[in-house]
Amino acid sequence: MFGNTLWGIHQLVYACCNDRMSEVATTRRKNLERLVSEYGLAQVSKRMGKPASQINDMLAGRKSFGEKVARAIEKAWDATRAPLWLDAEDAAISPPALEEEPTPSDADFALVPQLDIAAACGMGRFVDHVVVKGGLAFKRSSLKDFGVTEKTARIIYASGNSMAPLIQDGCVVLINTADKEPKDGKVYAICTPEGGLVLKRLIRDYHPAIGGQAWIMRSDNPDKTAHPDKLLPPDDRTMIAGRAIWNDNRL
Repeated sequence: MFGNTLWGIHQLVYACCNDRMSEVATTRRKNLERLVSEYGLAQVSKRMGKPASQINDMLAGRKSFGEKVARAIEKAWDATRAPLWLDAEDAAISPPALEEEPTPSDADFALVPQLDIAAACGMGRFVDHVVVKGGLAFKRSSLKDFGVTEKTARIIYASGNSMAPLIQDGCVVLINTADKEPKDGKVYAICTPEGGLVLKRLIRDYHPAIGGQAWIMRSDNPDKTAHPDKLLPPDDRTMIAGRAIWNDNRL
């Protein structure tokens, strides 16, 4: 009697396990089918390292879809999916979408015009006109903190290394076009007759050429042989375009 009972229990467990294995295999086939549908049979075959005919046999149920095969497929595909994703109903086949960055609000940000020019920074590049092209978004609170209004703020690019290390070649520099009165030790964008637009630090100091105090255009680069001090030309063609106030550092 006990023998018959144990045999019955064994058969029941065997049947339940078979049903469960059959359900899992069906789920795996469905997920594999979705994978093939989205990426194509050739791509799936290549990633899995298995011939397309073998994948078709797995989809059709002609080839077993056991634990070892399923885990190998998951490992071969990529790590963006949840563990055991082939066994999960409604598994996410595509990698999770990246969350979109919030769009800056007009109330919080202002678009500062970007001028299509380069501040030569010692290289000397003649510019006879400037053109606004696009812009860079700044927090309105930051502009206020910098002491510049949206109307007078402009962006330029530095070119060259005469103002290194503080202002590197290619960096974006924020200019306050309303601040044109020279202040000792501050950096300005200056239009010069011979050098186009340059970024220089203005220093009020004695200059032997004129035998008195003068505004001197000084480069931050310590190599004074390559970047010597120059007089701010007392020429009506010389124009201070504005004071440099930001380039990832407060100036």
